[in-house]
Order: sequence, then C-alpha cells, then structure tokens
Amino acid sequence: MDIIVNIAIGLSLLVVLATFIMGMFAFAQNGKEAGAKLNKAMEWRVRTQIIAIGILILSMAIKAGS
Repeated sequence: MDIIVNIAIGLSLLVVLATFIMGMFAFAQNGKEAGAKLNKAMEWRVRTQIIAIGILILSMAIKAGS
C-alpha cells in the first residue's frame, strides 16, 4: 500500500511541475491570446496544487493508520 501512496504523491507533484512549466511558457508570450493562455495555465496550476495537497493529506492519514 505504501508504494501506491508514494507513486500517487510523485505523480501529483510531477503534474504540478508540468502545469507550472506550461504557465512559464505562456508567460513568455506576448499578445491578447497570451494573456488568456496564461490565465488558463495558472488556473490549472492552482487546481493541480489543490489536488496534490489533498493527496498528501490523504497519504499522511493512510500512513498514520498503518
């Protein structure tokens, strides 16, 4: 069970990193469309961070119960 929890933590952190990098590329662009892309990328980053925090809290609860 611990290996599954550790994999879930690692995957969630990689997804957050990927959305952060996508946001950085969106930030580097200019124009009206770039602003919309930046807002969308940052929105996804916040969502993935919330999910990652939830996974971390759930994993702490699972590991504390073991």
